[in-house]
Amino acid sequence: MQWLFKAFYLYGAVEPLTGECMIQEYDQVNTDNFQQFLNDFSQRYPNDFHVIQTDNARFHCSNDLVMPDNVMLLYQPPYSPQVNPSEQLWKWAKGEIANQIFPDLDVLKERLKQLFLSKPKVFFASLTHRKFIFDALQKIGMVTDIT
Repeated sequence: MQWLFKAFYLYGAVEPLTGECMIQEYDQVNTDNFQQFLNDFSQRYPNDFHVIQTDNARFHCSNDLVMPDNVMLLYQPPYSPQVNPSEQLWKWAKGEIANQIFPDLDVLKERLKQLFLSKPKVFFASLTHRKFIFDALQKIGMVTDIT
């Protein structure tokens, strides 16, 4: 028997100093949707230059990506999700909904939306803060104060 299922995917970025999050839902994981996420991110935060850490998934590395002027991707080493702050966000969210049954995707989507809205920004900052990243950014002058 062939199992049929429906799915959706969350693309997200967190600013580890402030906990500011941008999370969007898509129907697939692919280059076109990642491009849309980058474009939307760039437009939502137009006044700063952003370094977004990603893994080496094909859609993150595609030659078809057109990087917005205020966004740069920083690729983490292969097989090292522990160095990507966003992975902690996804781990937390999965843990909050694990072992629950949802009657349909809309209920799951609403649960996730409420979950993210229920936490203050400081919570997301604490989840994603990595001292070694801030130390490196300080050394190159991109961050001056970590407090």
